[in-house]
Amino acid sequence: MPLSRRQLIQAAGTTALAGCACGLTGCVSTNAATGRSSFTGGYSPRDDMQLGAEEHPKMLEAFGGEYQDRRLQGYVTAVGQRLARYTEYQQFDYRFTLLNSPIVNAFALPGGYVYVSRGLLSLASNEAELAGVLAHELGHVNARHTAERLGAQQLAGIGVIASAIGASLLGLPANDIAQIGQTIATLAIQSYSREQELESDTLGIRYMSRAGYDPDAMATFLTSLREQSQLDARAKGLPAGSVDEYNIMATHPRTADRVRDAQAAAQVARPKNARTARKEYLAFLDGMLFGDDPAEGIVLGQRFVHPTMRFEFMAPPGFRMQNAPDKVVASEAKGATMVFDIAPLRNAGDLRAYVASEWAPKARVQGLTRIDVNGLRGATGRAVGQTQRGPVDVRLVALERDARSVYRLMFLSPRARTAALDASFRRTTYSFRRIDAAEAAEVRPLRIRVRMAAAGERLEQLAAPLPYGALSPDWFRVLNDLGPREPLPRDRLLKTFSA
Repeated sequence: MPLSRRQLIQAAGTTALAGCACGLTGCVSTNAATGRSSFTGGYSPRDDMQLGAEEHPKMLEAFGGEYQDRRLQGYVTAVGQRLARYTEYQQFDYRFTLLNSPIVNAFALPGGYVYVSRGLLSLASNEAELAGVLAHELGHVNARHTAERLGAQQLAGIGVIASAIGASLLGLPANDIAQIGQTIATLAIQSYSREQELESDTLGIRYMSRAGYDPDAMATFLTSLREQSQLDARAKGLPAGSVDEYNIMATHPRTADRVRDAQAAAQVARPKNARTARKEYLAFLDGMLFGDDPAEGIVLGQRFVHPTMRFEFMAPPGFRMQNAPDKVVASEAKGATMVFDIAPLRNAGDLRAYVASEWAPKARVQGLTRIDVNGLRGATGRAVGQTQRGPVDVRLVALERDARSVYRLMFLSPRARTAALDASFRRTTYSFRRIDAAEAAEVRPLRIRVRMAAAGERLEQLAAPLPYGALSPDWFRVLNDLGPREPLPRDRLLKTFSA
């Protein structure tokens, strides 16, 4: 759990919203890629490059940093540069970064900074699909959508503000994207308008077609992405159309049909011998980390274990965990949430004082009690909070990590659910324990292993290592482009998974 998105916000400040000193006429520019004239608030392509360079280090800190595989990083860069040769703004210094994040996402900063997660690479099936994602992001860069958004903010006189899960109560976990505030980073990871998405798809298809890639790959990847998002929602007990706020389907809401509309709008000929490069792509994926990085802790079903920091705990039954850079969040479909994080401790001593005075100074914390959890001194108390869904009961648990920091567990439950969840929350609290070096060494991450299915192997066997329980076979199908009832193929390479 390195630097959080919340810390990114504080570091980024509000430099992006410098006032437009020119008149309206001087702030309107004609875009070289789209041919449109738009209000850009006086931001020039040179400003794009400066803004991107300033925000790039902050984005790396907030999203897990670069994935440390020079061969794979070089491959992503090579595909990106192949596309970038056909962009309109050749003065941009295009940079393509593979992020060490299991979340399926991609985004871009102005001036040519393009990011794709290893989670997205694990879902894509071939080089052309990766090219489609990168080309779409290059479309946003060359359409200069960030400059347009900054101009729109100046005209409206408002910033980008979203609601937080716990408002101002006692530091409840906020919507990280909302907390980034008025920065370039916000604009990079928020959703675009329908028109901007269509424009980026149109430009992306132009770039990938000219680079020799099969333009249909942009649509086929979106089909896989929709299936992945629906399965993720199903695992969380949510409606099929729900998507995680960090998923690319939230930041880039598009459909395969809309991409086909963009193909028609692009008016480019389909390249002869269009490149798909599935075999080459899978060869680069072979051995790539899948899922959580042990350096940030790993979710194993209901268990979260951090082999580097040497601790573990179990989430309540029915809760789905997600490991974010600065915290672990577990939630259920009926509205209850659990949040784990580590926080600084200003004054060592009685942790009851920490809970009441440092952690929740604005709340009326009741029932403060000393506790001992597997040899860790701690304290707990309860409060009442308010979320977008209504009032919640809050259970706060602080456990001494060392003289300067504490482990924190916060349980939020709708008032009607509190009694039913009380025992489960208590079991989760007392499941927290330190692990020794031998136990830590046993925790090994999954990696993608590309191979054919062996004679006699069943799909359920190949899916067994995946950490999704009963849904693992469904995830295996999505990751390998297999239909719901399609038999396990014996004549083509598959992504399999092992420690």
